[in-house]
Amino acid sequence: MDVGVNYPWFSYGWDFGPAPPGWRSGEDPAWVPTIGQHLQHLAAIGVSVVRWFILGDGLSYGAGPDAPKRSAMGGQAGWGFDPPALTGEFQDHFAALLRSFTAQGSEPHPVRLMPVLVDYKFCEPGVWPAAPDEGWVKGGRVQAMTTSREQFIEQVLGPLLRLSSGYRDAIYAWDVCNEPEWVTNGWHPDGGNGHPVTESDMRAFLEDSMSAIRQAGFRATIGFNRIETIGQTRLYGDLNQFHHYTDGRRFLQRNPFDPRWPGIIGEFATSAAEDTWPELSQGSQRVLERLKLADSQGYVLALPWSFRAADRHTSWTLPVENDIECFTQERNCH
Repeated sequence: MDVGVNYPWFSYGWDFGPAPPGWRSGEDPAWVPTIGQHLQHLAAIGVSVVRWFILGDGLSYGAGPDAPKRSAMGGQAGWGFDPPALTGEFQDHFAALLRSFTAQGSEPHPVRLMPVLVDYKFCEPGVWPAAPDEGWVKGGRVQAMTTSREQFIEQVLGPLLRLSSGYRDAIYAWDVCNEPEWVTNGWHPDGGNGHPVTESDMRAFLEDSMSAIRQAGFRATIGFNRIETIGQTRLYGDLNQFHHYTDGRRFLQRNPFDPRWPGIIGEFATSAAEDTWPELSQGSQRVLERLKLADSQGYVLALPWSFRAADRHTSWTLPVENDIECFTQERNCH
């Protein structure tokens, strides 16, 4: 089994494209000076795939006059959004990321990128990131995935795929959406219908996006929050991805997917204290033991959460890195 990692961003929502005034020093995104060193380090411990959120909540896509607008008639939760074309600045930054993955070479092995087009927060009601500023809004972009779906795919996903085509060896797969359940009626864990996206709209967005990804010659995946959603929706990717957060109760089932379209664990916690795995004893909650269990259950890739996020699921420490290195190098570590 291969081991990846969720980077999953340097500056959530504004790693690419413009940033609100005062948020960025200089013209380059904050990840530019450090990404080469980070990729070398991850390669050294055996990581082979890096999962990275591209649009996130959409803050830097559709800014200024193109930002979502509050409107009584503006769709979900009073927000309207007409998806603009992707700016040249955004595309330049994404191309720079692809070059960074290419530049790190193949020693000791190549590290490839799994871009995630949007996060579910893209569809949540809009909020201003600090003081209200009409030109900078997080979320509020649900119409890009519903009534303006074709326009969004053509003007945003299309250019990103064309850029990716120049760096094919750098791409592991394209991930359409991170955890769409949280904004989709009928898929949300609460089972309710008060969420921004209908099931039919989300299904059409995911299917059309995967079709565009495959036509561009890449593998497509969806970052589902739960393995059960894949069976419920029958939305199968070229890689069938789910996220495994146990709440101390959820067992990791045997990989149920056809080897031609393998199963991958797109996220799992590095924090043993927050997210214990019930199959493992209290004293065996190390990332090493979790990787061994995922491997024994037939998955081809597992990606810990996370290298840079700061949340209750993350505990990125030297012991965690040692565990990954022990697994990937098949060392007998204690």
